[in-house]
Amino acid sequence: MMAYTPRPQFLLTLFRELFNTIIYSAGNDPLLAQTHRFVQKGPAQTNNVLLLAPIFLGIILKLLIEYIIGHVLMSILILESVEKQVNISEVGDKKLAPSSRYLLQTSAVLYRRGGFRLLLNGIGSACTYWVTHTLLTKISTILLPTPVAYIIASVLLAETHFFWTAHTILPRDQLRFVSSPRDRRRWKALALPTLIYSAAEAVMMYLPALFDSTLAPSSNENVTIEGLSYIVRSDILISALMLFTQLSLLLPSYIMLILVQASLLPPRCETLILRPSREQQPGIRVGEIFSAANRGPLQAREAAQMIGTRRLLYCLEMHGKMCLCLLVITATVHLMVYSIL
Repeated sequence: MMAYTPRPQFLLTLFRELFNTIIYSAGNDPLLAQTHRFVQKGPAQTNNVLLLAPIFLGIILKLLIEYIIGHVLMSILILESVEKQVNISEVGDKKLAPSSRYLLQTSAVLYRRGGFRLLLNGIGSACTYWVTHTLLTKISTILLPTPVAYIIASVLLAETHFFWTAHTILPRDQLRFVSSPRDRRRWKALALPTLIYSAAEAVMMYLPALFDSTLAPSSNENVTIEGLSYIVRSDILISALMLFTQLSLLLPSYIMLILVQASLLPPRCETLILRPSREQQPGIRVGEIFSAANRGPLQAREAAQMIGTRRLLYCLEMHGKMCLCLLVITATVHLMVYSIL
């Protein structure tokens, strides 16, 4: 038996899913959950197995878009914006915008260069990281609170995340230049930025659940108008807090982590960042990206100083485009399901 929201609640459900896509939150404790629970009608029940086809297809497409845009193209954008900034002297005062801002153009160039396989170059490393991270977090929760276990697992697997990023931004033939795992000096360089980013993730994932547990009433029928008004205001306040945390902590810490990880790659490694109007030429090397910024691996403080407002805006633009793509898929899946019901 499958349950699905009735037709009149389509726009409400769509808005809530878009809201939780824009603001990073845990799947079990999405934002606006309390308010949505009281304003939606009872779900429609059906045994139609045809519903599984669009639902599964939507899940697969959303995962692909989140990975390709949210990780692959976002990482390329961060590094390309560094390359544009440190080589600004070549074009005087003119501000060069990263070409990777344009999703269709960048995806088409990468596809022509290495096919769909290149866009998913690091998917194996991503699966390895998240399976290992999940298991280590579950084991650590025996002795530690879940948020603390999550952070510790992230720090311990800092090198594993580094290799995920390396597989993402480097062609396969360049990976031979990257030294083998268990490099203590590299792990020490990654520990602090990983700690900061994982702490920001933990806040975004587990803080809404703490508020929801204090606001949840025992029964829907016992909620008064005043109580519902309080829940709505609380949901709005929590959402505003999460949005502020995402913009001021999560996104900057992610940029800092990618910068530190990339700076630890050998300078001769060729990246997926292509030179303007030279698609057939080799990609820009790591040494060229960081040539004017630093002669060696970045420290967390140096990477934080390189973030800047312009780079944040570029990443926000990329995030917004990803959310728009996800909204289109979500709306399409809902319409397909409603047509089957």
